[in-house]
Amino acid sequence: MLKDSKRVQLRPFFGYYGGKWRDTPNSYPKPAYKRIVEPFAGSAGYSLRHHECEVILYELDPVVAGVWDFLINQATPEYIRGLPDLGPKGSVDDLSVPEEVKSLIGFWLNRGVSRPRKRPSKWMRDKIRPGSFWGSRVRETIASQLPYIKHWKIYPLSYERCRHTKEATWFVDPPYQVTGHHYYFGSSEINYESLADWCKTRKGEVIVCENEGATWLDFHQVASKSKTTRRNRTSSEVFWYQRS
Repeated sequence: MLKDSKRVQLRPFFGYYGGKWRDTPNSYPKPAYKRIVEPFAGSAGYSLRHHECEVILYELDPVVAGVWDFLINQATPEYIRGLPDLGPKGSVDDLSVPEEVKSLIGFWLNRGVSRPRKRPSKWMRDKIRPGSFWGSRVRETIASQLPYIKHWKIYPLSYERCRHTKEATWFVDPPYQVTGHHYYFGSSEINYESLADWCKTRKGEVIVCENEGATWLDFHQVASKSKTTRRNRTSSEVFWYQRS
C-alpha cells in the first residue's frame, strides 16, 4: 500500500453496468473496517472510493475477474501507456494483446456495459466525450492509478466459496433480483434466499445494494436516485445494512 494513498481519488478502471462509483459518496456509509470484501466485484466502485483499505474482490464472471487479475497482478504503467488506439472501424480482435487486455479495452468502447465490446460504439466513433472512451486520456488514468491497487486481492470465485470469515466491511452488490438479467451470471443464477442467509452471517459490517421492489431482505433505507445509462432515467436504489 502506498504512503498517503488516502489523498488520491481513484476513478473507475473500466465501466460496468450497475457500477457504484458515482453513487458511493452520497448513498452508502464509509467502511467501518480497514478490510473491504466485495463478493460481486464488478468494477468495484465502492472499493475504489476507499482503495487504501485491504480490498478483497470475488468475481464469478471469468472475463471481469481476468481484467482485475491483469490490473492487480500483471499490468505496469508503462505497458498501459504503450497500448494502441482503436480506429472507428477497428476491432479488439485486430490487436496483438492478451485476451484480458482486449476485455479491458472492450469495456471502454461503450459505456456501462456488462460485457466488453469488440468495436467502438457510435458515441466513441462520433467523438462524443472522448475522455470517456478508449484513448490516451483513459490509458493515462489507468496507468497513473495502478500503484494504488497493487495490494488488492482478486479471487475468480462466487460468494458461496468466499474464504474470508474475519470481520470486514462487506459490500454486496449482486445482480438485482428483478432487473439483474443483463449479466453473464445474472439474477436467474442466484438463490436470493440463500444469499440473504449468507449476508446475515457475515462478521462486521454488511451493506447490500438492491433496487426498490426487491424482497429477499428488508430493504427499507432508500438511497439517493441513481443515474442509469439511459438518458433522463434514474434507478430507485435501496440498501440493507447490518453491523454485528
